Amino acid sequence: MIYCDTEVRRSWRITTMPFRSIPIIVIASALLALFGADQCFSAPPTQDPIQHFRQTLQMVASDPPDPCTSGIYTEGPKAKAESTLFGLAVDIVTAELNATPAGPKPPAERATEALKNLGLMSAKINAAWPDEERFHFQVLDISPAIVVKVSFRIRAMFFVFGVPNDHQWNPKGLWRQVWSDVEHLDPTRIGCRFVIDLYPLQRGPSGNARFLATFSYIPCSGITQGIVYDAMEWDPKNSGNIEQIIDQKGEFGLDEVPNGHPPTPNDLSAPVGVLRTEGSLITLPYCWRSPIDTGDHPDMCAVDTYDLSGDNPKFRSRVYNQPDLLPIAKAIEYAEKRDYQAVLGYCSSDDIAHRMVRDLPYSINAGDLQVTRKSEGKEHVEMGFPNTYQFDLEKRDDRWLIVAFSE
Repeated sequence: MIYCDTEVRRSWRITTMPFRSIPIIVIASALLALFGADQCFSAPPTQDPIQHFRQTLQMVASDPPDPCTSGIYTEGPKAKAESTLFGLAVDIVTAELNATPAGPKPPAERATEALKNLGLMSAKINAAWPDEERFHFQVLDISPAIVVKVSFRIRAMFFVFGVPNDHQWNPKGLWRQVWSDVEHLDPTRIGCRFVIDLYPLQRGPSGNARFLATFSYIPCSGITQGIVYDAMEWDPKNSGNIEQIIDQKGEFGLDEVPNGHPPTPNDLSAPVGVLRTEGSLITLPYCWRSPIDTGDHPDMCAVDTYDLSGDNPKFRSRVYNQPDLLPIAKAIEYAEKRDYQAVLGYCSSDDIAHRMVRDLPYSINAGDLQVTRKSEGKEHVEMGFPNTYQFDLEKRDDRWLIVAFSE
């Protein structure tokens, strides 16, 4: 599990989709009731957003920059500084993209310059802070869309900007925020640092823009971090809607990932596979908690391969770091849920599956897991505490199965 002060979750998402049959006042009221007026990502109409951005930076400049190391969490408006700054950044970028005359620079460069000025402002006002805690950004140009990541202190999020090809909803052809994904909660209630990375992905025959966002949830106190892979595709002709095409979650031990980022091809400590985002085949590595864990970090890991060559991404394969122990991990997991059919998929006989579902307790600690190789494709495993469970494994047709079980 991830040791945060409260459960880490995808807090909420906004899509600026067309609401053709609902009065605007109803929509506004519903959004304010759902998110609270202070979480709407826009500056007050009577205040200059750049000036508001500067004042917000000044408001928190005397506070500790990192609650993870200081243990101090601010309250009131200061606790919502990230939400305010991120919303103002959206307003400033949107205004720059829609400025007239637009000038000769492409949209991504105009967005970059606007954000660079905000970064310089934070570098000056928050000069007493470590550089990594100040306002930073990343602009990913996947024309005709632009993806912007922003971070401040221990929070981060990203936005997608585009020009929806919908004459009824967007008659003037303006740039709009078409997606946002908020990955932070109230800093007074959560003990996690958030790291986001953005990667362009190969497009399908339709040419729609694609990208991958990776989210790392790093606990202020703990030994594992959560990871989420979120691949998105944007079709400007589909009312500006964004479609999620891949969603994969997992965990890593903090000693297995460099600075919270997923393992890359140069990371020799990766438990299984590395993150690859170039070309038609991409790979996503991750681990997860299982009954065979012998320490404080997950021992079962996998790397998934997806084929992006078509308009519909397809799952290609999954490779495990311990394929021989996978049947035990999965069978125990399903036996604890009393799911006989699922357990049977990892056993060589009905009798073994029935006994595992009947005899295994609700929760098993792997304890001192011992694996003994008996011969080629045959292993004996002992695990469990305080009770000891014994399994015989055989590899049949490139697949490991439980062929014997006893307590």
